[in-house]
Amino acid sequence: MSYSHEEDPGRTRYSTPEPDLDDHRNQLESLPPAHELMPGTRREPTNTYTIDFEDLEEFVAQSHTKTPVAHPFMPHFTHHNQQQVKQAFPDLRHSEAGRTVAFEGFENCGTETGAKVTDVEKVDEKVDDLDFSEEDLKRVASNSESQIRFTLFSSEIDETVHAPELGGLLMPGETFRDLFELGPEGGVWWLDMLNPSEEEVFAICGAFRVHPLTREDITTQETREKVELFKSYYFVCFRSFYAVDKLSDNYLEPINVYAVVFREGLLTFSFCQNPHAANVRKRIGRLRDYVNLSADWICYALIDEIVDEFAPVLRALERETDAIEDGVFTARLEDSRATLEQIADCRKKVMSLIRLLGGKADVIRGFAKKCNEAYTVAPRQDVGMYLSDVQDHVVTMMSNLGHFEKMLGRSHSNHLSQISLAHIEQGSRANALLGKITVFATILVPLNLIAGLFGMNVPVPGRESTGLGWWFGIVGVIVTFTLICGFTARRMKLV
Repeated sequence: MSYSHEEDPGRTRYSTPEPDLDDHRNQLESLPPAHELMPGTRREPTNTYTIDFEDLEEFVAQSHTKTPVAHPFMPHFTHHNQQQVKQAFPDLRHSEAGRTVAFEGFENCGTETGAKVTDVEKVDEKVDDLDFSEEDLKRVASNSESQIRFTLFSSEIDETVHAPELGGLLMPGETFRDLFELGPEGGVWWLDMLNPSEEEVFAICGAFRVHPLTREDITTQETREKVELFKSYYFVCFRSFYAVDKLSDNYLEPINVYAVVFREGLLTFSFCQNPHAANVRKRIGRLRDYVNLSADWICYALIDEIVDEFAPVLRALERETDAIEDGVFTARLEDSRATLEQIADCRKKVMSLIRLLGGKADVIRGFAKKCNEAYTVAPRQDVGMYLSDVQDHVVTMMSNLGHFEKMLGRSHSNHLSQISLAHIEQGSRANALLGKITVFATILVPLNLIAGLFGMNVPVPGRESTGLGWWFGIVGVIVTFTLICGFTARRMKLV
């Protein structure tokens, strides 16, 4: 059955012509026996998929609108429906200056730098000979600052190819068939895409015959981690976290990584900057001579890299948790607010990691089980053994996070208890001080009464006396009363 293209703004649709009974009969005759398709019997397919290279080349040659797949951590396109304009140099897309190659071991996340194959002097001479408007110059500057979004690794070539656009992967006179076709001995290719537009996802999924359900999960950024088996590939949805900027408010926020794994290669999609693909390529460069490199092994390495990315965060959390637990009983009351904020921030990180790691063990367990059940498109049993090791790491991390949460919960309770005890002590000291003030006030009230009686403007005893006897007598009574009251309060432990 053949497909014919129809022009549709923003994407490529496929219309099915009238069915041909002869084609259906030939397809039914070419199907293998039913027992060969059962899960218990693995059949080695000669070719698990067919790439429509003409679709890719047609998509690159045409201009398309770029509909960004929204993600909170990635900058959006400058205009929502910005048309791809032709570059100032007509052959820049397919020229050597438009393609960047990086040798293994020198990749960096996002803006991977490598050896640019360019002739600077010749380009400068061309620029001097041409007359550009201000708009053209701005256009060239924006193109030169484009982010590297497409990365192609292949066992048939010695370098990794990086390009900001899909067409930039091609050298002059080169086709997509030259990039993706493998030799008779076999091999593997890997196309990694960072923040592709919706049209690019549609074009690539259409060219590689990816199921519409898989394409929908990618474009809508499905958040549930899963592994799905299809006729010619299996689809892996795995979650990582944003770790590019540790001081950002988005640190530890979840990001999605998708992998469409064929027998001969794989496609990976991500919509946020992350170091996983670059680290896997470095690992391939180190172990290339020691492992049987395949698409399944690259998928395992990607999952293992995502899980290993949690280890440094857990070690930092362990140190922070121990410091909080040790400092709870030594913190001053003035620092209670800062201590509570530190505990709350640490518990927030723990809960974020528990949310990210919570479903990974079940997904990897199911994935490894499918490997052992000998599905046609599932990975081999040795990859299942590697996945079991990754599952052990996830279980250990979850156990450590549970321990951290208990420690932080205990520290939180202890700190609140410390604050309550400090407040109780302050209240006790205030009550003791008020008790002393009350005793002194009680002693002074009768003295004020005596002084007030003898100070009235009426005849009082001793008013006609010319000596100091009455005065010393009154003072003596006051002093004696004060001493008796003080001694009594002391005996009663009121002071």
